[in-house]
Amino acid sequence: MRESKTPRVVAAAFLGLLFGTYQHFKQVRWLNAGRDAFLADQSRYFDKITQTHSAGFMLIAGVILAAVVFGLYEAIAFGFAKMIPPVEVEE
Repeated sequence: MRESKTPRVVAAAFLGLLFGTYQHFKQVRWLNAGRDAFLADQSRYFDKITQTHSAGFMLIAGVILAAVVFGLYEAIAFGFAKMIPPVEVEE
């Protein structure tokens, strides 16, 4: 018996919806704050990354972030796999 791909597709779509919603509300917050507040925050961010930017630190942080995202994806896919019944095709 082969595993259904539907839970993985649903999990990927669900994570995409969550990320899109997060990005939308972040943009709305900056639109409400105004251009000057946004540019001041970007200037502070630029100053911060020029002082603490390290290739080793960024690689380690990237690996940790990828592991967390992959683990979250697998957990959500497992949950959807338990909720969505498998489709059985008769031959």
